[in-house]
Amino acid sequence: MIRRQTGKELILINQQDHSRLAGELARRIGNGMFAPPGPFESVVFAIAEHDCGWAAEDSRPQLNAQGQPEHVFEADVLTSLAAWQASVDQVMARDPYAGLLVSLHTMALANRAAARQPEALDETARHKTFRVRRFVHLQIEVQEALRRRLEMRADLPLRGGLAEQGRAPEEDLLRANFFLLEFLDQLSLDLCFDELLFRRIETVYPRPSEGPVSARISGDGDGTMKLNPWPFNCSSLELDVPGRRIAAGPYRNPETLLMACDSGAACNVRVVLRPAAS
Repeated sequence: MIRRQTGKELILINQQDHSRLAGELARRIGNGMFAPPGPFESVVFAIAEHDCGWAAEDSRPQLNAQGQPEHVFEADVLTSLAAWQASVDQVMARDPYAGLLVSLHTMALANRAAARQPEALDETARHKTFRVRRFVHLQIEVQEALRRRLEMRADLPLRGGLAEQGRAPEEDLLRANFFLLEFLDQLSLDLCFDELLFRRIETVYPRPSEGPVSARISGDGDGTMKLNPWPFNCSSLELDVPGRRIAAGPYRNPETLLMACDSGAACNVRVVLRPAAS
C-alpha cells in the first residue's frame, strides 16, 4: 500500500498498481542513449507484475502506530516475505524469464531487509532473521531451477544471482534487465508517493554491453518530477494511477479502516515526469 496525504484526505494506491505504472514506464524505454529492454514482453511483464503478490495484503490494510494505513515501508518483514514469495510464484508460473527477474528483485530486497534487522536479542527478532535468511536461500534454489528451464549457464560464479559484467552476453542482458527493474521500481515509488524517496539511483545500464550510469530524480514543487538522464522514447510522461480517497483518520482499528476503504471514492492520480533539462 502507498499512502499520499492531500489535505484532510488520504489517497491509497495498491502495490500492484504501482508496479503496473513501472511496467508502463518500461514499455517506453528506448531512445538514442537507451536500448529497449529485451526480451521485451518478458521484461515488461516482470516489471509490471513484480508486486502482484501484495494484492492480498492490500485488500486487508493494517494500521501503523499513528492509526493511519500502513504503507509498504512500514510493513512487518514477515508480511513482506509472504508478498514477495507470492509475487515470484505468480510471475514464474506464466513466464520463467520474468520469474527469474522477480526472484532476483525480491532476493535483493530481502538482503537489504536482513541488513536492517536489529541484532537478534530476543526470540521474535531471531525468528525474523531466520525467516529472511531462509527466503534468500529459497530464491537461490528458485533461480537455479529457472536457469535450467531457460538453458542459461550454470558454471559462472554469481553474486546476488548475477554474473560479473562481460562474462557472457545473456548474463549481461540479465544484469541490465535486473537493474532496469530496480530503477523503474524506485522511480515509480517516487511518483506514487509524490515524494523523493530515491533521489539518485546508482546503477542503470543504457545498453547491456555498456557500463552503468547513475540517474538523478528531482522535483520542482508543482507535482512534476524530473529525471536525468532521460531513457524514454517520448519528450515527457503523464500517466494515471488508480487510487482510493479516504478520510485522513486516525482510525481506531483495522476494521474501521477497511470500512473506509470499501466506501472510499475511486480516483486517478496523475503523475508527471519530464527530463531534468526541460
